[in-house]
Amino acid sequence: MINFIIVDDKYIWLDQISAIIDKIMIKTNFEYTKATFSEYDKSFNKYINHNLENKIYILDIRTNKRNGIDIAKEIRKNDNEAIIIFLTAYEKYGNKILKSMLGVYGMISKNENVAKILEESIIEILNKINNNPKIIKIKDTNSICAIPLSSILYMTVATERRRTIINTDIRSIECKKTLKYFENEYANILTRTHKSCLVNINRVIDFDFKEHKIYFNNKNSVELLSKKYKNKIEEKIFK
Repeated sequence: MINFIIVDDKYIWLDQISAIIDKIMIKTNFEYTKATFSEYDKSFNKYINHNLENKIYILDIRTNKRNGIDIAKEIRKNDNEAIIIFLTAYEKYGNKILKSMLGVYGMISKNENVAKILEESIIEILNKINNNPKIIKIKDTNSICAIPLSSILYMTVATERRRTIINTDIRSIECKKTLKYFENEYANILTRTHKSCLVNINRVIDFDFKEHKIYFNNKNSVELLSKKYKNKIEEKIFK
């Protein structure tokens, strides 16, 4: 899922940016969402704190109430992976962005060909996501789901449907690829804890073999821990 979060205090720009995104995304198979805001308010702040996958912020550098650079600082407090693009009619902010060291993807002047530059930027970002080894791409009939490895907690098997269920911080996704495929492809991150379960070793904070439970760093847990895999798990932890 690609999640676009757009802020501009002029509705004409919100509509234009939204149309550009739709034009690009309709030509891809990626699932995507859009959230639009006219101000950096409480509703927008919920998105900063929401653990969404593949966030792309397209932000007005200055609204009536807030400075976008301050917003970028707030985003970066807990999220170093989100993409941030600024739109501005005030080119003077360019040097400030470059000096801010906030990992801003770029700044687009509203006095230039915004549609062309923004379209090129989004296509470039999508290509990077598509080729990122840290992202698992699950292809369904009509869409592609891009899942950051870091967001995966564990994978299980839906035997009756012969599907693998990928459980992340925010949702569960089914796919046709087997646990064995993921175990081989991502052996440095995913480890087997049960014949029907792989876990992201980087997200685990505790294994309780007595209770057969695995505890994750987002306070979730799952009872899919077999003593059969204890040695293998310990090798992975202490390698």
